[in-house]
Amino acid sequence: MTNYLILGGSGFIGSNLARFLVTCGHCPRIYTRSSSSLVNITDILDYVDVVYGDFMDDVIVEKALDNIDVVFHLISTTFPQNTLESSVYDINSNLIPTIRLVEMCLIKGVKKIVYASSGGTVYGEPTEIPIKENHHLMPNSIYGQSKLTIENYLNFYARSTSLEVNILRISNPFGPRQKILGVQGLISVAMGCCFYRRPIKIFNKGEAVRDYLYIDDVVRALKIGAEISGSSIVNISSGFGYSIMEVIQLVEEVTQCTMEKIFVSARQGDVNVNILSNELARQKYGWVPQVDFKEGLSHTWDFILEHSAKQ
Repeated sequence: MTNYLILGGSGFIGSNLARFLVTCGHCPRIYTRSSSSLVNITDILDYVDVVYGDFMDDVIVEKALDNIDVVFHLISTTFPQNTLESSVYDINSNLIPTIRLVEMCLIKGVKKIVYASSGGTVYGEPTEIPIKENHHLMPNSIYGQSKLTIENYLNFYARSTSLEVNILRISNPFGPRQKILGVQGLISVAMGCCFYRRPIKIFNKGEAVRDYLYIDDVVRALKIGAEISGSSIVNISSGFGYSIMEVIQLVEEVTQCTMEKIFVSARQGDVNVNILSNELARQKYGWVPQVDFKEGLSHTWDFILEHSAKQ
């Protein structure tokens, strides 16, 4: 039985991945800050091993790696809309701890790292749609630059050591357990505005197009990334794009709610269009997205109605 460590295991992607691994018969170890809520994993606490610590704490990270075969690296301390002022913090809290993580993985005998990169930010403004993995890499934001820099370091270690690294450039994941009062994720934020009857801010007339993927499809891809041999970089995406206004309209249909809309200027670092090709993931991983976009919206809203009312 493979032993898994999920860095960021109580967050949106991490908690859904942990739950999926548990249903597959695994008992993953979860690494999370002591200040983080465990509400996302309360129902599976008997089947997981929770380790509390900061990503910058080498001592605790090293202990968490005991007897681990595969590490899922899902931690990011910054957000896509972070500005240049966050660059030093980003280096200290994301890049350096990741390099230390790899070094400790080599010492501890970890076989593989699966890294959740950002297909929405590492490419920058596209010259072709859908975007393939060999597209130029010119991030518009510190967040994207950070993800790309970490990718480069991981690729170096994959080339020069026994450690295997699978990098998944994930599009825009959505689904249950994403914060509806957070600052990341258009769909969760929009549904939060519906649930609490708050206005929603829409950037640049809502014309920006993005590729959205339901969380169940994301975690399936992550598990495949942990199981296949060798190292690789693949896009994990739906392959279809929706504008912000199209998403808002579909959310309003699913929730039967009409949101007040406040239009604001575009954010620094945002690209106009981002739709990823998933052809390589289909070929290399045997993975295809299975959940229709509107079906995923319905599942997400049902989860919000059931769980948010209890909080």
